Amino acid sequence: MADQKISAMPSAATLTGAELVPLVQSGANVKTTLSTLHAFNLNHGAWQDNTTQSGSTVAGVPFTFNTTDVADGVTLVSGSQLTVPVDGVYNIQWSGQFQNLDVAPQDAIIWLKIDGTDVVGSAGKVGLSARKNPSDPFHGVFGWNYFLSLTAGQYVELYWYKTSANITLPAYAASTSPVYPSTASVIVTVNQVG
Repeated sequence: MADQKISAMPSAATLTGAELVPLVQSGANVKTTLSTLHAFNLNHGAWQDNTTQSGSTVAGVPFTFNTTDVADGVTLVSGSQLTVPVDGVYNIQWSGQFQNLDVAPQDAIIWLKIDGTDVVGSAGKVGLSARKNPSDPFHGVFGWNYFLSLTAGQYVELYWYKTSANITLPAYAASTSPVYPSTASVIVTVNQVG
C-alpha cells in the first residue's frame, strides 16, 4: 500500500467501523478506527410535535416534541431538551404553526435557553393578526434559525410566551378533500456546522 495511489486501490466492502484510519496528530503518525471518527461527523437531528401546544400567558414554557424524524448524535431529552454530543457550532432551526382566535391582534415571544438559562438577545416577537371571524382564526407559520457554539452535553430549549389565552400552536390532521398532509404544531432541526 505504501507506493499505491488511492485511485488504484479497490473499493471497500461494507464498512463496520473497525477499519483502521491513519492520521497525523501533533506531527506524529497515529491510527484510529472509523467508528471513533463518528464523533467528528456532523451531528444532526430533527423533531416535530403532532399535538396542539397551549403555552402560557403567565410565564414562558418550552416547545415540546413527540416525534423523531431523524437523530444522529443530537438527542432529545425530556421532550424539549435538544442535547449535543460534542463541542461545535450548531444551527438550530425551528418553525411553528400559530393560531389566534382572539378578536384583537396578539403577540407570541420565542427565545432560547441553554442549560436552563435564557440566551441574551435571542427573543423574537411574532405579531398575530386578529381572527377572520368566530369560526376562522388567524393562522401563520413563523420560524427562524440560530447559530450557537455549544459544548458536549449542553442542551438547548425553545421557549415561548403568549399575550392571549386564545393563541395556540395547533397540529392539523391530513385532509382527504382536498388532499393534503397533516401539519405539525412545531418542528425543529439541529445541525452541527463546525
